[in-house]
Amino acid sequence: MARILSLLRRLYLTVYNWAVFLGWSQVLFLAVKTLKDSGHEHVYNAVEKPLQLAQTAAVLEILHGLVGLVRSPITATLPQIGSRLYLTWVILYSVPEIQSHFLVTSLVISWSITEASIMSKVTGVISSIILIV
Repeated sequence: MARILSLLRRLYLTVYNWAVFLGWSQVLFLAVKTLKDSGHEHVYNAVEKPLQLAQTAAVLEILHGLVGLVRSPITATLPQIGSRLYLTWVILYSVPEIQSHFLVTSLVISWSITEASIMSKVTGVISSIILIV
């Protein structure tokens, strides 16, 4: 039974990490494409919904730590996720005047590169473990 639960846990985390990786890859693609085609003023509008979804999905990382799916300490995860949610929903979403600022484009691209690269590594490791078992 423990083996089955362990396999289900790893399978769930693999699916979750792939979904997050694809979400951040979409944000990165849309940001770079829009930056190239239309300029930094239009990047936030192009990535708004997938960015909000990707950042909000990170709440699951807190739940993963709380229920013991991962060993990440909540004391480290909570402030990181909380600050990103604050930026995404309280600042970026609520203050339309800043959405076209070039630093918002920089923020979006930085987040995307960071998260997509982290998730690709984590997903590769977990997928390898599942194949071994």
